[in-house]
Amino acid sequence: MSQNKNSYKKFTYAIGKEEDGKCVKEILRKKLHLSRGEISHAKGEEDGILLNAKRVTVAHPVQEGDEVEVHLHERKEEEGKILPAKGELSLVYEDEDFVCLNKPAGMVSHPSHGHFLDSLANYLAGHFEEEGEHHKIRVVGRLDKETSGLILFAKSQICARRLFEQAQDGSRKKEYLALCAGFFAEKEGIVTAKIRKVPEEKLLREVHPEGRSACTHYLVEEQKEGYALVRLILETGRTHQIRIHMAQIGHPLLGDTLYYPSYQGQMKRAALHAALITMPHPFSGKPLRFEAPLPEDMKELL
Repeated sequence: MSQNKNSYKKFTYAIGKEEDGKCVKEILRKKLHLSRGEISHAKGEEDGILLNAKRVTVAHPVQEGDEVEVHLHERKEEEGKILPAKGELSLVYEDEDFVCLNKPAGMVSHPSHGHFLDSLANYLAGHFEEEGEHHKIRVVGRLDKETSGLILFAKSQICARRLFEQAQDGSRKKEYLALCAGFFAEKEGIVTAKIRKVPEEKLLREVHPEGRSACTHYLVEEQKEGYALVRLILETGRTHQIRIHMAQIGHPLLGDTLYYPSYQGQMKRAALHAALITMPHPFSGKPLRFEAPLPEDMKELL
């Protein structure tokens, strides 16, 4: 069991008959599912690891009826603040650990040059302020300004780290929907072209043999005249990966001025939407599924 108290994450576990005689460390690892790093972090705190409200070492044995309690405090150097602002949020899910939002196209995820008070993170900070909560905003996997759809924000450094680890081990999966130009002869496929930043360019990326490895799976969901609705799943998370890979195979995203500059249709932004996230809860392990319907500008073309 865990509890979020803004500046720290609290875990408790009641020792049963089957755990009698085991050491605290085994309870932390196997019952509370704490990582080695989290246990090391807790060791350095005055109230980090408690047994029946008293500080103990991880080698201490436990008995039936005992209660193990762990506090993982936010590190001082990780504290920070994003200015709160009032703005509309499309809340998909919220609990004591993280938030899932449906980001509209045209909004930046996090404050950046020219967007210090009108980012999704600013509006989320405003939401927390209204609720009387105090969290450092930690975006987990940013979306491009033009991209709509699902995005996660962790309420603690501990949760952010676990969400990052999920992305690394593949337990958190994200699917996108895009409108891509042309007729697809193959209804599904994999693109593995390497991607790098174009030298001396701020935003532009390109396929290059010296780039970083990248892998995109695509599946055509609906073929229209001149374009298709395509579902995309990433194995890697390179900047502009979907946009570059689909352009590379001759099917650039409608409205993508960077990688499809000749486009003259009605889409006013790259037609890309983060539609689905499936994941275990970062602490309880409960299976979670979040969905965001296609926005109107993409639905109009189907």
